[in-house]
Amino acid sequence: MSIELDKKQRDKLVEKLKQITHSAELDALAIVTREGLNIAFFASQNTDPDLLSAVTAASLATGSMVTEKLSHGEMTEMIIRGKEGFSILSNAGPHFLIGASREHSSTALTTRVFRQFTPDIMAIMSGAI
Repeated sequence: MSIELDKKQRDKLVEKLKQITHSAELDALAIVTREGLNIAFFASQNTDPDLLSAVTAASLATGSMVTEKLSHGEMTEMIIRGKEGFSILSNAGPHFLIGASREHSSTALTTRVFRQFTPDIMAIMSGAI
């Protein structure tokens, strides 16, 4: 499976991802399909884009099962926190935005930024803007 984006979509997507990384303190940021295909990836540290995509797909499968079994509706967001960092997955239609950071203090900020920018990511990916 491949995702074809025209130049205008790529440029808009890069601009939005830059805005997200400037607005939130993230070590890594990616747009990933539900199947784990990496569409776009940025990292400030040694983050493996393939590993991030695979972990996203596995997390999505688990989160989707939880929301379905507990009758919570479609999964829109998932926050995974560890002692040394966190990851946030945010639903962007057929894709997911994932951000990772070692700064726990930016969890709420990152959640707010993702909620702000996810509709724009969805519109760009669908070709609506």
